[in-house]
Amino acid sequence: MSDRLVRAQDCVPAPAGAPQPAPDPLRSRRRIVWRTRGGAVAPGRAPRLAVLDALRLFAALSVVLFHYLAGSGTIPWQRTAVELFPTLHRVAEFGWLGVAFFFMISGFVICLSGWGKSLQQFWKGRILRLFPLYWAAVVLASAAARLGPRTPGEPRVTVGQMLTNLTMLQSPLGVPSVDNVYWTLWVELCFYLIFSLVVLVGATHRRVANFCWLWALGSVLAPASGIALLDQLLQPRWAPFFIAGTAFYLVRRAGRFEGETLGILALSWLLMQHRLPAIMEGEGHGINWKVCLAAISAMYLLMGLIALGKLDGIQWRWLPVAGAISYPLYLVHQSLGVRVIWRWNEQWGAWPTLLGVIAGAVLTAWLLHRLVERPLTRLLRRLMDVQGERPQERTAVGR
Repeated sequence: MSDRLVRAQDCVPAPAGAPQPAPDPLRSRRRIVWRTRGGAVAPGRAPRLAVLDALRLFAALSVVLFHYLAGSGTIPWQRTAVELFPTLHRVAEFGWLGVAFFFMISGFVICLSGWGKSLQQFWKGRILRLFPLYWAAVVLASAAARLGPRTPGEPRVTVGQMLTNLTMLQSPLGVPSVDNVYWTLWVELCFYLIFSLVVLVGATHRRVANFCWLWALGSVLAPASGIALLDQLLQPRWAPFFIAGTAFYLVRRAGRFEGETLGILALSWLLMQHRLPAIMEGEGHGINWKVCLAAISAMYLLMGLIALGKLDGIQWRWLPVAGAISYPLYLVHQSLGVRVIWRWNEQWGAWPTLLGVIAGAVLTAWLLHRLVERPLTRLLRRLMDVQGERPQERTAVGR
């Protein structure tokens, strides 16, 4: 979706014989003019893809339930979640799929964010989006680990470990994450690194499509190459989800499915189903492969509807807030929530503890967004000297 408003004069036909500009595939498919009741053109930005904000929050909440309820042991409950929540436990076991959905959405959004940007603009946007909240989460998680209740067998967090985690490079450095959920951030960074090649030469339909084909092929060859760097950068297990999201953005720009994008999506789906058993085994998800495959296939269908603009009408006012709190919710729910559950669930009871901790995690995420992310992002933007960016340089689906 174009991030610019269609101005009133854009809708006036050109004089006869005047040269016609090349149509923008995103604007020609849906030309929107915002008008007041009196007919005047209203200032503002084009509507964002609010449905992606809803999906981000849904994915984050599914991961929250997975970490709170899917374990077969007693942590974070003194009794097992199977015993306390027999039905919800079976549903929560599939909550890890929220991570796969996050990666697919990221492929879509990052391709949108990098289109028409310089490499410097692209990375400034990524740093401003990821790091302010991440730094706050690392400090909170470290403080909770050192000062708060500790679960059995939990290792002590050192100051050096916390400082290394602030770089977001702890995985390749071989340092344990302060919070286990941070592993996905390194996977995201690998995507940004290799997609930077496309941004560097300039994103076009052909270049992005070639990128998808080459990444798919590279993800197949990397494990057998014996080159650890390739395996780290190309992320064979998770590459199909990013590739699918990127291809769906190409569909969005074209306004329709084309043969090549269908081919990329088909290949990504086939690679995904091949990698799925290894993902489930590696992450300890001993659940039904067919159900997981059906759920991920449903994600493909949903992203297809978004790519075709079928869900653009979803513009509820609360959805941008949902999108804003999804990232901090993902970052802090485990390091803080698991400790509260372990310490107080016997006194409070199972359901009051679960509902209270989820509500507390959502509130904490909102406070981090308002009190930490906003001011720290403004400060970091000034330090990076990007305060002069034009509004139209920001994407229509968020930062």
